[in-house]
Amino acid sequence: MIREEKQRLRREMLRLRKEMPAAQRTAADAAIAERVLSDRAFQCAETVLLYAAMPHEVGTARLIGACLSAGKTLGLPVCDTAAHTMQFYRLSDTAELSAGAYGIPVPPVSEARLLEPEQNTLMLVPMLCFDSEGYRLGAGGGFYDRYFAAHPGLQRLGLCYAACRIPLLPHDRYDIPLQRCITEQTTEEFSHGK
Repeated sequence: MIREEKQRLRREMLRLRKEMPAAQRTAADAAIAERVLSDRAFQCAETVLLYAAMPHEVGTARLIGACLSAGKTLGLPVCDTAAHTMQFYRLSDTAELSAGAYGIPVPPVSEARLLEPEQNTLMLVPMLCFDSEGYRLGAGGGFYDRYFAAHPGLQRLGLCYAACRIPLLPHDRYDIPLQRCITEQTTEEFSHGK
């Protein structure tokens, strides 16, 4: 029952995003980036775990550039679809990106580039929608929830469009909530995700 409802919501949120005018999405992406760049947790983070946005996700090109310009350690995810795991690897320059699993741009993979979250690490998390308790709905692979479970102390800051906030998402014991979420309109904090 939960699985079917999540699939229905995914289809609905993808449709909503496709129907958003390009100018509206561009403006929302810029406003979200501004909020992130002025966020204290982002400013204090030495390491930022981010994602290279797919067409249906909040854009991250400006944030990737800001991290690299500021000298922050920047990690992007690489999914191992066979093992159903995700690890983050250091990106030094956007020219290093190549297509990975699901067509997602990924950095070079090597043991020397593997990043493990430390105290001053902030993860910026993609999603299709979120709710008032900080639960998120992603693409459905479970990669982020497994990563959250393996790194329980990690600061998790979601990036989402305000129109994609719903009152309550169906969730189960494997779903791990965010601590906060930034939209183009606001920054929400969730006590459930702490």
